[in-house]
Amino acid sequence: MKQKNRVPIRWYENISKVKNRFSRSLESAFLAKVLTYDKKKHIADIQPLANWIDGTKSAQYLDVPVAESCYRLDKLLDKFKSDLKAVDSSPEVNSHFLEHYPKKKSMRVGAVVIAVTMDRDIDNWDGTGNTFTPNTGRMHDANDSIIVSVYKGDDDG
Repeated sequence: MKQKNRVPIRWYENISKVKNRFSRSLESAFLAKVLTYDKKKHIADIQPLANWIDGTKSAQYLDVPVAESCYRLDKLLDKFKSDLKAVDSSPEVNSHFLEHYPKKKSMRVGAVVIAVTMDRDIDNWDGTGNTFTPNTGRMHDANDSIIVSVYKGDDDG
């Protein structure tokens, strides 16, 4: 009996397609620009820098929590600025500390930041070390992001 010619099944290509579809739906980390920043609540509205493959801009993310490491130095510098200004005005001091201060804060509008996407919905998280129950079954969604680092300001200031 003669066998029909079969087209070889390229299972690895199909698995690769499934893997790519799955990977596209996962969010992990991304670069974004800060559009607004609330210094009291430490939340920001951000615009992801990477566009979609067709050139369409990604949606903005609103009220994204900002990790303390992004703004702590700014707060310390503000705290010491008046003391250093007093030292700088002293005729006995040759060095002027304030000349070397950054002209702008690290965490600010226009800064490029790195945001990471949490594994679970963080809507019910209160920002502390307390455990919480996710509000939904949402997973790996950019709406559950946290800004973890300031990569670069909008200029060298």
